[in-house]
Amino acid sequence: EQHRAFRLRGTVFTSRNKLEERAMSNTLGLDDDLDPVEAVVNLEKAFALKISDAEASACRTVGDIYDLLQARFAVRIGEPGACMTSMAFYRLRRSLRLVSPGTVWRPDTELAPVAGGNVRAFFVELRRNTGLQLPQPRGSWLGGVGGVLALLAVLAAAIAALKSLPIVALASAALLVAGVLLIRLDPGGLPEGCVTLGDLALKVGALNYGTLVGDGGAVRPKDLWDAMAEV
Repeated sequence: EQHRAFRLRGTVFTSRNKLEERAMSNTLGLDDDLDPVEAVVNLEKAFALKISDAEASACRTVGDIYDLLQARFAVRIGEPGACMTSMAFYRLRRSLRLVSPGTVWRPDTELAPVAGGNVRAFFVELRRNTGLQLPQPRGSWLGGVGGVLALLAVLAAAIAALKSLPIVALASAALLVAGVLLIRLDPGGLPEGCVTLGDLALKVGALNYGTLVGDGGAVRPKDLWDAMAEV
């Protein structure tokens, strides 16, 4: 009954069509400005299912989301299967052994020494080798500066168009190129809460819940709730 208590504590997202502004519960650590469309898309990706506009509009609380997911996976609840986190761990470990053969990979093995100075490239390689969705690396100051330059480029382009100033248009193009370059060069940092391989396996297991169920993962109500909360 835990999830039902959350029904009294705020809403999460609304219809993709209406996109109504609603108060959001902080019980799952969600940001108040979470885009409802983004929430639906992330759920669809993680659980490998499609959520209709009608279903999305009916999900006004985290309890409603859980009820929807539980209904979709009802036929699998109670069936034997493997632990999702363990499945994610073994797939990640198999890939990491290719990246760093000399490392002994356990759940408490830290990722930073292997990821090195380019976490983004490290995650791209992991994603390619495992075929699984991974959490997004944190951006660094380099990407932040690139984002600011790209925004300035858009503003400069608008001014150049309104005032017919060729030199401003050239400056806008230069700012845009510099901004995009810095964003692409951003090495990124480990996602929040991803210090060890075990931490990463928990997140990867949630972000690929539907895929892992299809590969023989066991559907348990508590694990389903935890995966929903992570997503």
